[in-house]
Amino acid sequence: MRNETRADIDGTRLDPHRDWESKSPVPNAFLPATAMVLLKQHAGRPARCVVGRGDTIREGMVLGVPDGEGSAFVHSPIPGTVRSISTIRLPGGAECEAVEILLRGGFDRLGKRPERYVWKGMRKFDILQALKSKGVVETGGRGMPLDSLLESSARRREILIYAIDTEPYLRTEAAVFASRAEDTIEAARIVASVIDASGIRVLVGHGFEASESDRESSSRQKDTDGLPVEFVHTDGARPAATRGKAAGREGMKNGNQLRLTPSSLVAVYDAVVEAKAFVERYLTVAGGAIRHPSVLKARIGTPIGDLVEECGGFLESPERLVLGGPLTGLPARDLDMPVTKTMGAVLALTPPETRRGKVRPCIRCGRCREICPVGIDPETIFRSLSGGRLAEARVEGLGSCISCGLCSYICPSRIELSQSFAAQFGAAR
Repeated sequence: MRNETRADIDGTRLDPHRDWESKSPVPNAFLPATAMVLLKQHAGRPARCVVGRGDTIREGMVLGVPDGEGSAFVHSPIPGTVRSISTIRLPGGAECEAVEILLRGGFDRLGKRPERYVWKGMRKFDILQALKSKGVVETGGRGMPLDSLLESSARRREILIYAIDTEPYLRTEAAVFASRAEDTIEAARIVASVIDASGIRVLVGHGFEASESDRESSSRQKDTDGLPVEFVHTDGARPAATRGKAAGREGMKNGNQLRLTPSSLVAVYDAVVEAKAFVERYLTVAGGAIRHPSVLKARIGTPIGDLVEECGGFLESPERLVLGGPLTGLPARDLDMPVTKTMGAVLALTPPETRRGKVRPCIRCGRCREICPVGIDPETIFRSLSGGRLAEARVEGLGSCISCGLCSYICPSRIELSQSFAAQFGAAR
């Protein structure tokens, strides 16, 4: 795939930092000796813990059950013993329980040929229940449970598979689609059967060519179930957030279109076709401090330090560790932070990359307001949050923020607007 040299965001130039090759298929990361599994990896309240210290755990066993709207099942990524249940602070500022599992015993699925189920004979209700019971959430954005998202997206005309990465450094979605194109399209057909969609479009970057098997599969399945699959090329230069108010967050509906990423869709495929819990996550490990940048498939709960080590360790001490993209991610406190369902990247950035400067008072230049793709006023919201007026910030549009990160990037005073919105909003939920 061709590597872009620059990206353009409303006239602001960004270096994509993708001058390294990703492997296909995406390699599996080493299994963690100890997994720290957070009970909040989704949009709503933390899952309610159903295991105790000393319990013997099997691979894929339920650790937490949903507790209200937006909550989701949480499963064990490895077999072993519960070493502890503790409360830890999340990057956004909130706290939640975490189950620490010491790896022991044999795996029920790893290394074994998966049993596959014929989903076309399943009712919509059964598909939604499979997604719910396996803990499938959207891998981007807030992590809305997929069953809830699909129920609210009924009768959308088209599904958009968003197989490009719009932030610098990230190559996760393009790599997942390159590795599992057929599974991704099959999962889109599963989703289409639930929401009665009539077509599927695949948004890919220039330089990507669908393989002959992808095209044959698309054509063959079109003949059997009438759903056309169209490949659409884009330069991927401008984030989707700048192309329309409803395009910046996974799962958001733009007219009659439902957007989902390949990493979300392969989780759908694994849950419905292979009856597999959501216990693995594809993510990019990159940045100037990483010796060998890579896209890996890691078990949820793996310490990010293990992934850094697998990528050759640090070339130099990073100035900043970021969980997610450089525009939308949150800072990591240390290398013990675990992989979660919504973590799309681990970035280790050097001083030339962060270009950090002293944070200065807002000069009311209005740049953040001009660049905001959803038309809110980040400056006003930030002032309300700084004064502790969360309700006022909500009225001013805090809930409409899509966390694109453009306001933080453009701010001449170096105020981390987007990050502060995510932290305050997350802590208040």
